[in-house]
Amino acid sequence: MKLFTTLLLLTGFMAKAQTEDWHQPLKAEIRQLEATGDFDTWQQGAEKLGKLAAAHPEEWLLQYYTGWAYTQSSFRAPKGQADPSTEKAEPFVKKALDLQPDNTETLTLMAYWLSARINANNSRGVTLGGDSRNYSDKAIAADSANPRAYLMKALIIYHTPALFGGGKKKAAPIAEEAGQRFAAFKPKDELSPRWGKEIFHELEERMLGKENEKENK
Repeated sequence: MKLFTTLLLLTGFMAKAQTEDWHQPLKAEIRQLEATGDFDTWQQGAEKLGKLAAAHPEEWLLQYYTGWAYTQSSFRAPKGQADPSTEKAEPFVKKALDLQPDNTETLTLMAYWLSARINANNSRGVTLGGDSRNYSDKAIAADSANPRAYLMKALIIYHTPALFGGGKKKAAPIAEEAGQRFAAFKPKDELSPRWGKEIFHELEERMLGKENEKENK
């Protein structure tokens, strides 16, 4: 009986150690990426995260952050490199959503990735714009406190032509909701998604900038 108990404890300890062995590398990569806007650094970080994700295929956070890193890098890409980055992101974004289909963060990431696909090739907006907005709506429904979900919805509406129900005026109240939620947001732990505030401020500046242009005319 004592041997059986010892084996159980040892098995539990080994399982915990295997789980924790990716926590520190993941945290280190996230912090490094958060501190830079350099495309090559983002690509290298995404590749490292991809190796961790391959080693732990059932850990949704590793799939999530790898997809996030490649998606983020696409917005920093030099000409001609945005599309390949979104293609690299695709399997990780979809795997994270498969593992966590009702999670507000994986739904938000899918909305963001679809937006990145549109950013890489604007002609995709006709087919992917509605999908991106639908995923942001699902993310809001899954957790109405998630600021990134509102941010994605505001972005897609902002970039949708007014003729098709988008534009600055339609995006403004959603962006305001995002701002309120960012102000109140506190991540659950060190590995919980917390990105998006800088993107929100960029959107805010764009919207205010256009308003100021009108006032100065």
